Amino acid sequence: MDVRYCPKCATALVLQFSGDRERPTCPSCGFVFYFNPIVGAGALVEIEDGVVLVRRGVEPQAGCWSLPAGYVEADELAEDAAVREMQEETGLQIEIDELLGVYSFGREPQTGVLILYSAHRAGGELCAGDDAQEVRAFAPDALPPDEEIAFRTHRQALHDWRRARAIIYRKATDDDRQAVAELSKQQPQVGEEYLDYVEGKDRELLVAWDRDQLVGIACVGYRPRDRSANIDQVYVHPGHRRWGIATRLVNQAIVCARQKDTHTIFAQAPVTNPVLLVYLKAGFRVSGFLDTYLPPGEDGPVTALYLAYDLA
Repeated sequence: MDVRYCPKCATALVLQFSGDRERPTCPSCGFVFYFNPIVGAGALVEIEDGVVLVRRGVEPQAGCWSLPAGYVEADELAEDAAVREMQEETGLQIEIDELLGVYSFGREPQTGVLILYSAHRAGGELCAGDDAQEVRAFAPDALPPDEEIAFRTHRQALHDWRRARAIIYRKATDDDRQAVAELSKQQPQVGEEYLDYVEGKDRELLVAWDRDQLVGIACVGYRPRDRSANIDQVYVHPGHRRWGIATRLVNQAIVCARQKDTHTIFAQAPVTNPVLLVYLKAGFRVSGFLDTYLPPGEDGPVTALYLAYDLA
């Protein structure tokens, strides 16, 4: 757009202070021209525990690897742009799961914002698009070196992803009691009663450790009489959310329930809690609802859905 003239009345624009900076302003009608950042969107998709990357065939950074991403058109939503770019660059059809992060890039006079989503494959075959030299899925320990990743924002996102994949998932032991107790003191959503799940009878506590930090738990209770189980709590530390930790904890709970010859595993999730999507993606079905559900750490009841996963 030509910023020398007002798009409303064609008067020559002049620099005037608007707020805390000078902006092209129309002395006739008062129109102010704002230089807004460009917006890009992309998706992080895993195939067989590897992240999909494309080797760029065009500038900037031709020959380097990047997440499938591109600019958002004026007539589309950011998530639609991420879906479109993925299909154009990799041949994959995807469905968006959730927002992973928002990253700033560039410098004056033109900066930008990258909106990155997590997504899963819904169809299509992996093949390089017209503007890509190659497309591959990389395991966490086989990512290209930083100097071969095209953009700083993509390097940052891939570092976060690799770190999340290095997290250790296991059943809690008595040695974990102190860490669980400290987590319950720091986070009101984690009740002290979940200490009883550590090596408890007909109970199990699953833990996620990021090196020396306990970053997630899942509490599972068993009812041998009717061969059922219940996921009583799933919690992920705020600094580690959006990177699939809750999903892996739920999947671990399903595995543990199978090992105990359980027929059905149940869960409850507030309708506003993102963990609801985790359960639905894992294959749980909605079996009812409750208007008086009281989650740990909440002052009052909320509406929650009953969920069930059939193991038989």
